[in-house]
Amino acid sequence: MTNRGLCPKCGKRVLHVNVENIVGMIDGDSKARCMSYCCIHCNTVLGVAIDARAKPRSKNGARAATASALAKPVVRAG
Repeated sequence: MTNRGLCPKCGKRVLHVNVENIVGMIDGDSKARCMSYCCIHCNTVLGVAIDARAKPRSKNGARAATASALAKPVVRAG
């Protein structure tokens, strides 16, 4: 199967895309991790989808990551 899709903005063939991680927002709250697919020639967004493989976002955000990093004991070799 050959890919014959064209970018709607620049008209070039879409054989590869740039994939970026983004956050889906609902009523101003971040709800889901998503992915956007962009044309490599002109960076036009060709599509967006929910990333089914991503881990769920934590409710505390960065504070939870910092707290868990501080709670782990440091083990030094030697």
